[in-house]
Amino acid sequence: MVKNFVAIGILLSVFLTSSSFISENPTINKKGTFTYFINGKPFVIEGLTGSYRKITGGESQLSFSNDRFIKFTFMNPIQESKIDLTQQSRAAFIRYEDPSTSIVGKPDAGYVLLQKIDENNKVVSGTFEMSVRVVMNDGTIKNIKISEGRLNEIPIVYKQ
Repeated sequence: MVKNFVAIGILLSVFLTSSSFISENPTINKKGTFTYFINGKPFVIEGLTGSYRKITGGESQLSFSNDRFIKFTFMNPIQESKIDLTQQSRAAFIRYEDPSTSIVGKPDAGYVLLQKIDENNKVVSGTFEMSVRVVMNDGTIKNIKISEGRLNEIPIVYKQ
């Protein structure tokens, strides 16, 4: 019986310190956090790292991924640039995975503002909001609203 309580305590502590911990305060301004609301529910992902690389033709690519966003990629990112997600362009490639179905959706409206791309200190900060359409297996559409998104001093790793 005591072993069961110890095992449950260990599992609970692992869950509470996991990277996808749901917080009541998604506006946390801790370095390396990716915060947002999904349909009004707050989410904080800590310890996120981005990758920055040069690709074919001398272009650059900045990418993040986590347990909800399987792609959060920017081509030739520019500091203080606001990317309109209503317009499909090469500037931003975002894909969201619905956790209940694993079906992937993409934004049909919104923006990403890359406020800071600090190559010397190797960090990126910005804000984002978007609506995402996920077409379910039965053909119905699930609308997801992502609001108050923040990239807080996300460390970036340079890759070849």
